[in-house]
Amino acid sequence: MNKRDQLEEKHIERKKRSLYKEFKEFWQAAIDFLRNLFNIRRVADKEFTRQTILENIPFRGHTAWLLIFSIMVASVGLNANSTPVVIGAMLISPLMGPIMGIGYAVGTNDVDTFRKSALNFLIMVVLSVLTSFIYFKITPLTGASHELLARTSPTFFDVMIAFFGGLAGIVALTRKGFFNVISGVAIATALMPPLCTAGYGLAVGNMHFLAGALYLFLINSFYIALATFIVIKYLHFPVAKYMNSAKRRRLSRVVYFLALLVMIPSIWSLLQMYRGEIYRQAAQQFVDRTIRYEGTQIVKADINPGQKNIRLYLIGETVPRDIIEEWKKQLNRQPKLAGTTLAVYQTADKTRELEQSLSEKLKGQILEKMFRENQALLKDKDAQITRLTEEIYRLRKKIKTDSIRSAGFAREAKTLFPGIRRIDYGRVVETDFDHHDTLSIIVVEWDRKIPRYKRRSLLKKFKQWVPLRLGKDSLRVVSIP
Repeated sequence: MNKRDQLEEKHIERKKRSLYKEFKEFWQAAIDFLRNLFNIRRVADKEFTRQTILENIPFRGHTAWLLIFSIMVASVGLNANSTPVVIGAMLISPLMGPIMGIGYAVGTNDVDTFRKSALNFLIMVVLSVLTSFIYFKITPLTGASHELLARTSPTFFDVMIAFFGGLAGIVALTRKGFFNVISGVAIATALMPPLCTAGYGLAVGNMHFLAGALYLFLINSFYIALATFIVIKYLHFPVAKYMNSAKRRRLSRVVYFLALLVMIPSIWSLLQMYRGEIYRQAAQQFVDRTIRYEGTQIVKADINPGQKNIRLYLIGETVPRDIIEEWKKQLNRQPKLAGTTLAVYQTADKTRELEQSLSEKLKGQILEKMFRENQALLKDKDAQITRLTEEIYRLRKKIKTDSIRSAGFAREAKTLFPGIRRIDYGRVVETDFDHHDTLSIIVVEWDRKIPRYKRRSLLKKFKQWVPLRLGKDSLRVVSIP
């Protein structure tokens, strides 16, 4: 290897070291940027956080009355199916205090704070359910609104909302000036409506509502506390009682095991909801593509994923039995709809099932829909009649004008060209099978006594005079003979 090659190798080696150094500096700068971007330890106010959490744990005096009033407002909102009222009630509720207190106490090994938080949490639940129970026992409106039904079947989505909402709440609480975020967390995690729904279930004796609502409240409460526990551990808050590493690991395992245990039913519920939605989409697609018959309209299609059945309510022409059997055969060929039963109810059946299904509200919707369709149809017909009337009027006017013009024109032509015996004037459609055109045509018949050469001369002059007289360029003159 000569000296030149050695120098070139050293140059390449220096370049590699330089690039490696630059990349290392860039990578370190990126890591430092991300650390500064997401660092909450540097600005966390641990003493402020501790004091705020401890102050919001007790339920007595003002907070107790505030809880009762907010529960009453939320119950009225749920009963009236009013989302804004429910949101307003969640804004004024003091439910977050004991829950975050439990998470803080477990994270700092504070047994006294844990007992205090657990006791106040129990008081909060009993007071809330009792208040909503009394309201729903007194009120004459005992129907289950959509807002109430929405709190009876929690899913994994509720777990995610509670956990990330809890993280937002405790992270905001670790720095002064962000305490108003707690109100938003209370709305997002919806702690109050499940308690009101539990009171409703207890008042009407519906244990399914009671269990579903309490489970949703348990999810929300547990995962808010878990989020608080994680952040407290991450920020290294000072512990109230020392624990060795083995006990700390055991405590963390217990907490995470409980988190998984609480999560399992919600995951199962989410899977059921997912399967139901897949089934519902496949069933709706089958109905849209297959259920068609001339003169018949689908009034209502009830799809029940749990019982695997489709109920169709039809009005109009009666669908023959063989057509319905063909629909059922096509339904059985659908892989996602295996085992599904199809029931068809028609107006001609006069079945009690159809009569019951067509409630007054549904009948009103059908009549309203038919009225709107007929109104639109009548409007289109009126517009079409108006257009045709205008066209007839225009044509009549044109025919009249052309007739008057033809009479005056014929007299003038006879005066200027005495050799004319007869004139026919009209409009014809000319086509070459690709294009169509409407033009005016004049057929002039000459006196045969006039010599041919003179007729040609007169025809030439006549052709020059006609466009000037009628004011038309698109016309044709035909001579006979």
